[in-house]
Amino acid sequence: MEVNKNTLAQTMAFLLLIPPESNLAKLLKLCLVTRYNRESLGQNALEKSYELINNSFELPYWIQEVIQSDEKITPEEWQAFGELNLKQTQDFINTLWQELDEMKL
Repeated sequence: MEVNKNTLAQTMAFLLLIPPESNLAKLLKLCLVTRYNRESLGQNALEKSYELINNSFELPYWIQEVIQSDEKITPEEWQAFGELNLKQTQDFINTLWQELDEMKL
């Protein structure tokens, strides 16, 4: 249980540092509203997250797989997806990495 509390504290500290209007916040909001079904994709959430980290240029496809994993797309998922404003995926990702690099835990 102590490890879980430590992980929770680190995660909360990380979240507290994220500006709400940032690309990172928008992506995390999408993750929060998504009802991820690991059985349908054959990957747990951590594996699926690493997939995005390692292939960030595939963000639109990753999002599609994640939000459709439970075979339903909710209005909240559509709204969060729309807030990403993914006109230029690479620009979005570059900004996200910059935001992450500038964070100081």
